[in-house]
Amino acid sequence: MRDITLCHPRLQRIASAWIKACATEGITVAIGETLRTVAEQDALYAQGRTKPGNIVTNAKGSSYSSQHQWGIAFDFYLKMDVDGDGSVSDDAYNDSTGMFKKAAELAKGLGLAWGGDWHSIVDKPHLYLPDWGSGTNILKQRYGTFEAFKKTWSKMDAETPAAKTDNAGIIALKEIKSGAHGLKVTASSLIIRTAPAGADSGKRYSKDQQVQPIRKCFVSGAPWIQTADGWVSGKYLTGWVCQDGRWWYLTNDYTYLHDTVCQIDGQAYAFDSGGWMITADRIAEDGHIQ
Repeated sequence: MRDITLCHPRLQRIASAWIKACATEGITVAIGETLRTVAEQDALYAQGRTKPGNIVTNAKGSSYSSQHQWGIAFDFYLKMDVDGDGSVSDDAYNDSTGMFKKAAELAKGLGLAWGGDWHSIVDKPHLYLPDWGSGTNILKQRYGTFEAFKKTWSKMDAETPAAKTDNAGIIALKEIKSGAHGLKVTASSLIIRTAPAGADSGKRYSKDQQVQPIRKCFVSGAPWIQTADGWVSGKYLTGWVCQDGRWWYLTNDYTYLHDTVCQIDGQAYAFDSGGWMITADRIAEDGHIQ
């Protein structure tokens, strides 16, 4: 399907703003695939496996493993003459000039995440709402079906201020993740907000509860971390954080371990001056850290 109005209301708004932002930068884009049925997703999954063609997805439709089946993602293509031959139709997926990444960076600035950042399978035309991570497990566990999830859209949309779609005041927005146990809450009752420094959602995390982070950012110098339930202050979480493929250890009041060797869960870990965990590939034969 190619109808963005079938998708999550917030995705619709961001998509509209993103198309305009791309046009301002001289990039003409259009929305392709949006919501997919089980049959449509299973047909894509079969490609390169039981049907001719290359493998294009690892997500089975029958298990609701595609973000397209939950209305939180869309694919896009280019509507411009990239190669200068006078034709637009042959350049829909021509990324010879890096246009997909340029368009994706604009989308990420508006709060979306990009399939081009995935490791398997890299999906450059894919943009999605990252509130529930990079897959669909959280959605399946929480809502069970797309129909049940869709019933929450009006409430979720009302809780998200429209002004926040342009990420006003938000800096250093980054996708992050943690280990299997997630981050531990250190506050006795941690407020979950609808946006970074936003309104109180009425929900709370309790002390020692473990949560999985999705993104982090700063607003007026204060750290905020997004989970599947909303945004919380980064000052009241501790644990391992993976950012840009490297790991660091978050301690209370949003500080981090650095220039030290520490025992964590019975294992010794070394951290450099920037706080990054030192891995074996960074240690030279003479013992120097690269």
